[in-house]
Amino acid sequence: MAYRVERLPLTAVRGSGSRASTLARLSRRRTKLPSRVFAAFVALARKLERQRVAPLNDDTWLEWVRQAGGGRRHVESMRAVQRRDSLAIVVPLLKGAAAPRMDEVLRLLTGLQLAKLLRKRQVENVAVLAWPVLSATDEAEAGGSAIVQRSGDLEDINFTGGDPQAYLERLRTTLPGTGFSAWLIDQLARAASEDADRFKARLLLRLFEDDGLALLAPHAALGGEQETFEKRLERLGGQIPLLGVIRDGMTGPSAKAPPLSYPSISATMVEGKVEQWLTKFGISAEEVLAREAKPEALALRHLPRDLSAVFSRFKEGVLGAMLRAELSLNELGFAPVADVKRGLDNFDMGCDRLRQRAVAEAQREEEINRRQLAKLFHYMLPVGQPQQHVVSLLHYLDFYGPEFLPGLRASLEADDLRHQVLYLAPNKGDAEV
Repeated sequence: MAYRVERLPLTAVRGSGSRASTLARLSRRRTKLPSRVFAAFVALARKLERQRVAPLNDDTWLEWVRQAGGGRRHVESMRAVQRRDSLAIVVPLLKGAAAPRMDEVLRLLTGLQLAKLLRKRQVENVAVLAWPVLSATDEAEAGGSAIVQRSGDLEDINFTGGDPQAYLERLRTTLPGTGFSAWLIDQLARAASEDADRFKARLLLRLFEDDGLALLAPHAALGGEQETFEKRLERLGGQIPLLGVIRDGMTGPSAKAPPLSYPSISATMVEGKVEQWLTKFGISAEEVLAREAKPEALALRHLPRDLSAVFSRFKEGVLGAMLRAELSLNELGFAPVADVKRGLDNFDMGCDRLRQRAVAEAQREEEINRRQLAKLFHYMLPVGQPQQHVVSLLHYLDFYGPEFLPGLRASLEADDLRHQVLYLAPNKGDAEV
């Protein structure tokens, strides 16, 4: 499937509070990451390569990779990181949540693309470590992962552990039912585990066929139950050669240099029906995401403002013309009083019926517009949050099948700071860049 990409003048800016202002308008800021960012990664890579630090011997990390379905290449990739033969880029994921959310997928794609860009700059040995470490409080979210039903309603399909067979049965009844539902259920059944983190790891390894992707155990660098992600990341940097960490949005410089922060891709998916609504109401995805479009005004934009006044003017004009015609006939000595009266009465009643019907049609159209706009805003900003922090990868796999991830990966620009919008409906041509 071809994907049309529109890069809007929006960027993901991570604040200290909630994500209410995650999508913020850019002014004249350049959108591409400056070359000095990659120069900093190369400089840190050379510094880490020169360090004389004893390799890490922790077989539990390797065992967890095996339990998570990792093959020999994944185990060897982790072993190379432990021996300090390979540098690591960490991609934090939600822990205790099996269904990957789109923000996690975008972070993984960003990490893999960053590793590719660094290899082109002579940093050859780079591994991407997916690490289930973030809690719901770290993400400022409830940790849910939802699909969008055909009705537009959100359905939480997250799995936090327990009986995987019961979870799969629930999915069979919950998924909208497309041509790819059977394939998706089969993939989930092959990756199923009672442990949510292992379930997610197995699924990601099946979906992301990349030799540079490895899995970091949830217990890695754990010093205490209530430790923050930042503290564990700092401890991890003392155990392995940690080059970078993928975060949501731009962050300021940390107190310690390694690892370097790299902004994750920020993106919104627009499917066919939503694109039709955008066209119908004459608005852009940018206006919706920036919360500039007002549903109350849009619902009435293309409707007559005062139908009663329109019909009053029309009725007045026609009645005046008929009366003038009657006067002209009278001047000719012809006075069809009964016919004229019957015509005036019929027109008057017909005009009233037409006005009532037009008002009813306008009210019906307004109600349809309001429902469509509610679904449009609910789809692009579900529960008032950026789509990527709510909707699950499983939603898109169910509708678009195994080609979705390769197409998504080919369509996104990892070094573009702007918010990117992908139109997933069938396209007239190739992806627009």
